[in-house]
Parts: sequence; structure tokens; C-alpha cells
Amino acid sequence: MARNAAGRRARPLTLLLGITLTALLAGTVSPAMGGPTATGAAAGALKTAKRALGLAKRADRRSKLALKRARVPGPAGPPGEPGPRGSEGFDGLDGARGPKGATGAQGAAGQPGAPGPTASRSVASDTAVDISSTATVIGLAESPLTVPFAGRLMATATVQVRNPSEDPREVRCRLQIVDSVDPAAEPSDMSRTYAADLPGGVGFDSTVTVSGGTSKPSGTYNVSLLCGETGGQSLSAERANLQVWAAD
Repeated sequence: MARNAAGRRARPLTLLLGITLTALLAGTVSPAMGGPTATGAAAGALKTAKRALGLAKRADRRSKLALKRARVPGPAGPPGEPGPRGSEGFDGLDGARGPKGATGAQGAAGQPGAPGPTASRSVASDTAVDISSTATVIGLAESPLTVPFAGRLMATATVQVRNPSEDPREVRCRLQIVDSVDPAAEPSDMSRTYAADLPGGVGFDSTVTVSGGTSKPSGTYNVSLLCGETGGQSLSAERANLQVWAAD
């Protein structure tokens, strides 16, 4: 398109050149053939050439103006239909973790909870008990623990065991609990059975501690410590103490 425009602009100049050459030839040939003189012919040709040059310049200005107007974009057309949505790209990598913020001030302490109901009993004994066979060393038979709520009953007992022989002995102890108000109630173990060895030696003492616990409904309970020599040999419990308590 640019080549065609340049060709159109070149045509007036080519035409002007052709007219000028024609006029010059006419001025040269005319005297020989009895026509006008060379001076008159040249003046006429020059006048014609100037007129042609003016026409060419005006044509060139018009062609430039038309070309300039042709390059101005026209009004925008209506928008087309939207194209299909492209596929989503992959997620980028996680950024670096930021610095840890400052620790906030400690909140106010909450109100203390109301204490739950409790019950407890503690007894001690300095009476020697023969435990060559299993026997009750200490218990709450004379002062059972009344628990007015369902809860957890716990007990700890300590007993000093003495060997009266040169032969070694083995003692086994456990805690039991029974509802002292119910005559048909059967005692049940409140702890595991713990064993302790006593080496041979008259008067050798060893201390054994037993702990246990169980859940019970409200009631009145007797907790006791039972001990005995494993093989039925002579052995004695010299002193003992017992603590029992309950909480919901």
C-alpha cells in the first residue's frame, strides 16, 4: 500500500518532466520547420512547465492530506464474545515464616472452685499382733468412716514387722474394705498384695507400706490392713497406723 502511494506521488513529477522535455523539443524543432523561434518556444515551454509544477504540488498536497486522513482510525466496533477461560496456574511456594510475636500479658487468675466434700479417718496401734497366719493388724472397726456422697475412698497403712527366729521370713500385706452397716456385705480388696522379705535374725524388724483406693457409693465403711507370713511361720506385727479419706 505504501508503494502504491509513493507511485501516485511520483506521477505528477514524471508528467511534469515529460511536458518539459516535449516543450524543449518543440522549441528546437519549430525553427527548422518554419515555426516559432527558439526564444519564444522556450518561454512558452517554461510557462507551461511552471503551471504543471504548480498542479503537481497541489496534487501532492492533496494526496498527503488524503493519506493522513486515511490513517486516522475509525470508530471502535462492538466488543466480541469473551474467549474461553485459561487454565489455572500452579500455587506458588509458601513464603518465609515471619518472626514470632511478643507474648501477651498474663490474664487474671480465675476464681477458685468450691471445695468438694471430703471425709477422713486416721488410727494407730502399738499392740503386737501374731501374723503367723493372715490376721487384721489395724482397722476402722471401732470407728467406721461414714461417707455421705459417692466418691473415691483411698487408704495408706504402714506396719512394722518383727522376725522372732534365726530363719528368714516373708510377709504379705493388703488393704480390705467392707460396708460395716450391711451385715451381708463381703469385704473386698482395696489394694494389691505386697510381699517383703525378712532375713534370719532374732528381733529383725522391717517396715512395710501399703496403699490403695476404690470407688464407692455413699455409706459407712471399715477399712483394715491384713498381713500374714507366707509359709505360716512365726512372725509378729509390732505397731501400725492407717489413714483413710474420701473425696467426690
